[in-house]
Amino acid sequence: MKPIIIHHRSVHHASNSGYSRLIDYLSEVNLISGNVKFPHKLAKFISKNTNQNASDYDSLSVLKEIELFKHLLKSEQQLVHYLNAERDIRHIVNYKNRFKNVSFCGTFHKPPLILQNQIKDNSYLKKLDGAIAVGENQVEFLKNWLKNENVTYIPHGVDTNFFVPNKSKKKNNTIMFVGQHLRDFKLFNTCIPIIAEKISDLKINVVIRKEYVKQIESHSAINIFSGINDFELRSLYQESSLLFLPLKDVTACNSILEALACGLPIVTTDVGGNSSYLNGTKNILAPPDKDFTISAIINLLNNENKLIQIGESSREHSLNFDWSLIVKQIELFYKSLVV
Repeated sequence: MKPIIIHHRSVHHASNSGYSRLIDYLSEVNLISGNVKFPHKLAKFISKNTNQNASDYDSLSVLKEIELFKHLLKSEQQLVHYLNAERDIRHIVNYKNRFKNVSFCGTFHKPPLILQNQIKDNSYLKKLDGAIAVGENQVEFLKNWLKNENVTYIPHGVDTNFFVPNKSKKKNNTIMFVGQHLRDFKLFNTCIPIIAEKISDLKINVVIRKEYVKQIESHSAINIFSGINDFELRSLYQESSLLFLPLKDVTACNSILEALACGLPIVTTDVGGNSSYLNGTKNILAPPDKDFTISAIINLLNNENKLIQIGESSREHSLNFDWSLIVKQIELFYKSLVV
């Protein structure tokens, strides 16, 4: 049985990053990406006149549903997996009783509070036969919210063959900050000048989308990178002393997984699903407190042996999240859904 994958890729993810990498590890798939001939104006009209209080649904979502419908006309056993259950789910799942041999599931990426605030009508999502949570902090919420006990935690994966350490590139006193979603820019901007006073040759590399650059307060130690390719991103990880990623909330974070795989020590906020992803390592889960965070970073930068020790534990731990292992858990979940 080939799973039918409803594909969605965030534009800011590098080609070796993101949940859509799952597709590369599944043995066979029928990929739905909205590649059908259909009038764009009509697709836009349909999307605009569709319930907008539910998950995200745009003209491309319409095209995906048309393409999906063609696949579902086949009579054999089929399974549909929405890679991002926060979008594209609407009409077909609402009439799932017409497709007796089809099971529907979706992976949720957003924290519970955001799901609750952004999706006012989750009646469509309740039609799913099962759901995957990428953060342990989502599981109980999803079970209650979807009225469905068939919710399982399967971690987000990372390509540990691409994201690897490289000791020859390592630089002293180099901090890395990556991304924009749910980042605590206020805490970052508060900490950096104080850390720079204590670490005279400090260098901070910030990888961020152009439209979010204004969130970073200018400082002589900060270098901004936008629109870089995968190899440039990996090089920045590899040359860094540590990843500093203050967060407001989180389920799974690509940047943390990639930093782990590149053997970086990590200082991040103890929120959401972070504890599950860093459990068993010596990385630092900090309260959202500037004094604690600043002290932790300075102490690390002044202790080379500790940086090496934590970095090695990061790399070792990242292997638990290699996509080749994660895909096996997902395929077992698929089997559990097939009637």
